Amino acid sequence: MNRLPTLLAPAAPFRQTATKKRRVQENPKLPIDFTHRLFFPTSFTPSYDYPLVVWLHSQRSSEYELQPVMQALSNQNYIGVAPRANIRTESKRNLFSWGGSREDYAYAEEAVCECIFSAIETLPIDSTRIFLAGFGAAGTLAQWIGLQYSERLAGVVSMSGPIPTMNGSLSNWKLARSLPFLYISRRGSSLCNETNDREAIRLVHRSGLRYTFWHLQSHEDSGAEPDELSTEMLAAANRYMMGIVLGQPIPLTAEEKRDHLVGPFGLN
Repeated sequence: MNRLPTLLAPAAPFRQTATKKRRVQENPKLPIDFTHRLFFPTSFTPSYDYPLVVWLHSQRSSEYELQPVMQALSNQNYIGVAPRANIRTESKRNLFSWGGSREDYAYAEEAVCECIFSAIETLPIDSTRIFLAGFGAAGTLAQWIGLQYSERLAGVVSMSGPIPTMNGSLSNWKLARSLPFLYISRRGSSLCNETNDREAIRLVHRSGLRYTFWHLQSHEDSGAEPDELSTEMLAAANRYMMGIVLGQPIPLTAEEKRDHLVGPFGLN
């Protein structure tokens, strides 16, 4: 088994300014107050405007999860940024989780928006190719933010994250119909089970949202645990997002690809 190291109103699309800083410094940070981490592609080319992936890290983890996630997703295709969650769950190891209240979601929305605005202002980012992704509860959070800010994003990827059912989650559903979502679930997962899948399908059908559902069953052959984030999930996410970037769908499943684990995370 191959493990790697371990506001609610709709708004106009993010706009890109003419002046942008193109130099990548050691341990780079964005000029914002939120604790975060950045990832730059191998062979970074400052003259190229990259798609941006905003990664919402797993529960009981941290922004340091970004590095192994992006390396498994693609070490060439994107610039990545990960804001830190707002609830400290283990002080000795600096682990954090996302809360489920409206106040917690408002914090996450602000952190994501600040990361995106600042990245567009300071880095070579294609402002029309901004993706939001997360795993587990962070996948649910990514869907919530995508549903509220659909005009600002190119796509949302949720891995093992149930569709949000909090009151107001579909308040912007008419505008959100144009935003593509990838909803990845896994057989045997306690994070996102079959009941959650049926609820998601029901809500999507009722509201006419643009969801692609992909149910992963390869863990029986590879030995991967149902509640772990795996390279198979991230590979499917990469193919999905690159299909949007290139303007043509790419099959989510690669031929003869086995499922391997990326986690556990949070060791920083």
